[in-house]
Amino acid sequence: MIVTEVRQQRRDVGKMNIFVDGIYVFALSPQDMAYFKIKEGYEISQETFDFIQKNLIYIKAQDKALNYIGYKMRTEQEVRNKLVEKEFSEQTIEEVIVFLHKYHYIDDEEYAIKYIKERQRSSPRSGYVIGLELKQRGIAEEVYKEILSQEEIQEEEGVMYWLLKKTRGQWPPDEKKKQQLYGFLQRKGYNYSIIKEAFVKMDCQEE
Repeated sequence: MIVTEVRQQRRDVGKMNIFVDGIYVFALSPQDMAYFKIKEGYEISQETFDFIQKNLIYIKAQDKALNYIGYKMRTEQEVRNKLVEKEFSEQTIEEVIVFLHKYHYIDDEEYAIKYIKERQRSSPRSGYVIGLELKQRGIAEEVYKEILSQEEIQEEEGVMYWLLKKTRGQWPPDEKKKQQLYGFLQRKGYNYSIIKEAFVKMDCQEE
């Protein structure tokens, strides 16, 4: 095993990216490099490599991941992206992901269920838009579609929520405000027929 390249990290100039046999393996401080006698063009033993990977790099990556999910639930993809951002190797990231799954620190199905419930409670969207948001967070399409079908999104209730919130009980709105509301609700993913029905319902309640 030969250290084929040593390159300064972009995000942390105090760390050096180490490449072994042409593959990026981990990042070390100059002090750690000196301690383990790691130099470009020199051999690194399997024993030294395994020790660094297990006792320095993996522990750091695990701590980063646990801290990242410690104050907010995250998807697997979000954790992966964070570790890539911190320039951990693919091998290290995969080991951390396996650990997080093993102890149920990440669970995309549970994430999707909680996300949908929270969306409906505090900031309703159509099922279509919620699906897009979950997809952007790395949730597999078959996972979020199945959960959305089980949750039975009440889109009419969502539209009513926004109409009451945006008009502050002042109904009916003038024509300009009405057009603004239509546009706003369509951006939330609601179709025209549901929006129109909600307007009719609001008119009836006002009468």
